[in-house]
Amino acid sequence: MPHYFAYGSNLSSRQMLLRCPGASAIGPARLTDYELAFTRPSRRWGGYAADVVPAVGALVWGVAWEVTPMHLQQLDRYEGVAIAAYRRRNVHVTLPDGGTLNAITYAVVDPQDGGRPSPRYLHTILEGAREHRLPGDWIRHLAALAP
Repeated sequence: MPHYFAYGSNLSSRQMLLRCPGASAIGPARLTDYELAFTRPSRRWGGYAADVVPAVGALVWGVAWEVTPMHLQQLDRYEGVAIAAYRRRNVHVTLPDGGTLNAITYAVVDPQDGGRPSPRYLHTILEGAREHRLPGDWIRHLAALAP
């Protein structure tokens, strides 16, 4: 089965399972040499949506999910792959036990600098980060993004 690395609102099981019923959370995972940014204006959420941007030495915490090919097709629709909002990116993520997974994540096609998440969007991201017990430093980093 394929793996998916969530770092934005799909951290929340509530949201992820609405989009991909039957997906299974593997747990926390770390994506190295990327940083979290908010680079895509979002009509759905207001504010800007999350992105992972290459950045040597940086890291992004998220959740690895076990998904099906059908789930990936559903995620493609939600992430706007057909309209060139996001594109799939193959990444390697590290689990807390040191194991690694090949995973699919999504990156913004045409990033715009300087965006900020809406309070509602950030709340959903934080909900998922806390639910999956991402590291406290990462949760504090996310909370500090509040407007």
